[in-house]
Amino acid sequence: MTSQILAIFYLNDLDYFIKETLKIKCVIRYQDDFILFHESKEYLNYCLKKITEFLDKEKLTLNKKTRIFKSTDNFIFLGRNNFGGYARYRTVRRRLQKKEYLYSNGKLPLNSLISSRICYKQLSNNKMPLN
Repeated sequence: MTSQILAIFYLNDLDYFIKETLKIKCVIRYQDDFILFHESKEYLNYCLKKITEFLDKEKLTLNKKTRIFKSTDNFIFLGRNNFGGYARYRTVRRRLQKKEYLYSNGKLPLNSLISSRICYKQLSNNKMPLN
């Protein structure tokens, strides 16, 4: 409950800044996660710069997951992808760790480990859902 109140308190000024100063009309925010929608990628890059500057003044930062996506790309918001399913990055990481463990104990051949890594790498590069 405390984190919800702090998110509302600290980010209220950010909401106002995005809507009134940057003139972004389509904004979705839940606690400290937010999405901005705009037709221009260049303008979103400008907004990202201005938001970063605004947050620096508040002694806050954006995390490393901050990106600009096309609306047709698969992106994660609140732990769900745009198809409504849960993001499964943790599952992929666990599967690869298990395969590495089996390989280190001699129960899995090297080519199987390499092919799994290549497969997951291609999935993430193509932005396909991992469900």
